[in-house]
Amino acid sequence: MKTPARKNMRPEDRRAQLLDCAQILFFSKGFEETTMQDVLEFANVSKGGFYHHFKSKEELLFGVLDRLADGVLSQMAVVIADETSSAIDLLHNFTHLRANYLREHDYPAQVEIFRTMNLDRNLALLEQFKRRVRVGAIPILSKILQKGREEGVFNVKDVETAAELILHISNFLDFALTRAIDARGTKDAKLAGENLQSAIDLQFLTIDRVLGLPDGTTNFGWSDAVKATMETKPAS
Repeated sequence: MKTPARKNMRPEDRRAQLLDCAQILFFSKGFEETTMQDVLEFANVSKGGFYHHFKSKEELLFGVLDRLADGVLSQMAVVIADETSSAIDLLHNFTHLRANYLREHDYPAQVEIFRTMNLDRNLALLEQFKRRVRVGAIPILSKILQKGREEGVFNVKDVETAAELILHISNFLDFALTRAIDARGTKDAKLAGENLQSAIDLQFLTIDRVLGLPDGTTNFGWSDAVKATMETKPAS
């Protein structure tokens, strides 16, 4: 991997460049396998230039995670800033964020990113990212649930605990999605796709029941998600 010849950059631009290069390397090689030399060569920056922005590879990792998480949380903040919608509509907007993002971007590429993030070598990185998002998302979802309590549509006593449980449930889907992605093009593809759909349905049925909503109130927000996933091609 090569980047253009080194040039003077504004500090904020250099920091962003280092984060861009680190993100590519961490998710392609794995955090542990990526060396400081890899980062320096890919970013075409000197050691002094690097240490001006980050003290270590670990600090660089947290910079990547924070930037990814900030992107997710900024979308959630837009949802909660809507003071005119009902709590049910806000909940739908919140739970549909993931599907909307996947549909609006290069989905086959997103599938491969997800597959790479879930490789054994990246699990520690992935867990830190999920934790960062979860911690930031709990107060946002709690506000939606509190609004629903006040409107009399959510039957939940402890909104913060309910929010934490719902966010934990959202990770349940990842296991079935990983298995479905791995099964593409094999004899197990049909069953894996069916299991993925079952996982999606069960995830949102559980959310409905946690909040005391009629079954079928919440959903992933993309009815063709399983079909689109199974039609993607494994990267060569």
